[in-house]
Amino acid sequence: MSTVALAPSTQQESLLAGVKAMAPMMLAYSPYALVIGSAVAGIGDPVAGWSGSWLIYGGSAHLAALKGIGEGAFATAIAVALLVNARLLVYSTSIARHWRHQPVWFRLFGAAFLIDPTWALADQHAATGASPEAHRRFFLGAGITLGLWWSAMIAVGAIIGNRLPDVGLELVAPLCLMSLIGTRVRDRGNRWAALAAAPAALLTSNAPAGTGLIAAIAVGCVAAHLSGRWS
Repeated sequence: MSTVALAPSTQQESLLAGVKAMAPMMLAYSPYALVIGSAVAGIGDPVAGWSGSWLIYGGSAHLAALKGIGEGAFATAIAVALLVNARLLVYSTSIARHWRHQPVWFRLFGAAFLIDPTWALADQHAATGASPEAHRRFFLGAGITLGLWWSAMIAVGAIIGNRLPDVGLELVAPLCLMSLIGTRVRDRGNRWAALAAAPAALLTSNAPAGTGLIAAIAVGCVAAHLSGRWS
């Protein structure tokens, strides 16, 4: 598919638009990153723990891996982290239709930055009808900005260590979630997905190794699909 190349000024605007769109989410995700950094400080090799911010790009999976490593169960840590991040398969399937005409290098590089907030912004931006090049630069601006900030905040948390207030994941994780779904529940399909997934997540909260999260995602997807058929 041939596209008209963007002018340099337009290229910069698309890149900056991604950075600006990610700024509010950076604020929402900062406490989460600090909590993970505090967990990193508690293991024997904090540098290795911090490197997980890039190797395991996902807060829940990173924490699960740190817990397994701290207990000496390395194989279990890897398996649980992969299972928790299995939700990224859903995001990849969703964004694939927008990336069909993107160059191979971007699909490979961009996949490493595809996580909850970057997927949410990319999905919204693609719906505006932006050109593939504009969308590519928008995503890179948003993804790289979050990646650098996330890694930096984990490092800060690791340095501060136990001096951080004991807020806990019970508060910071829902705050991150609210920053993602707050404006999206206006859509009927998204609203039904949230209403169905919430009780499913509650009922499966004691399921092992994050399988309850996978079940809740599946229930939400089915609800959104049925809502689309009914409408």
